[in-house]
Amino acid sequence: MSQPIVRTVSAVSGAEAPAFRIRRARRGDAEAMALLLRELGYPQGTDQQTVHWVVSHPEIEIFVAGDPQDRPVGMVSFSHRPQLRLRGRVATIDELVVTESWRRRGVGRALIRQILERCKVLSAKQLQLVSPMASTPETRSFYAACGFSEIDSGVFRHLETEGGAK
Repeated sequence: MSQPIVRTVSAVSGAEAPAFRIRRARRGDAEAMALLLRELGYPQGTDQQTVHWVVSHPEIEIFVAGDPQDRPVGMVSFSHRPQLRLRGRVATIDELVVTESWRRRGVGRALIRQILERCKVLSAKQLQLVSPMASTPETRSFYAACGFSEIDSGVFRHLETEGGAK
């Protein structure tokens, strides 16, 4: 098994806001992930069995941002798989959510940076972000600030992953 990925991040540079840690999700995070998914707009959230299945799947990775007590305050899940036409791996951010009280503290950006680093390690040829829920102008601006370009309604692509090509 590979080394666990853990990174401590200062929430706001120069501020007195508490730091958070980015780490791989664990099976014990199921309840917190269910709450985060509800906050994202999925009323059913998730269940323990699905979390166990996804956490152990070789082509899906979930990272959580934990507060100083290691309680998840944000999460990102992404899947990656080989694709013939790209002659390599394609990755998709499936869910990205930060609990409301932790927004605008750098948590979402740190989670996206984590995925971008994983894409480099995986040599992904393309990274997409699918946002099926109604995106607000703020959400669209956030994605753009993180390097994503909207290619279709609710589908964003990180162009740097593709070497800047459209």
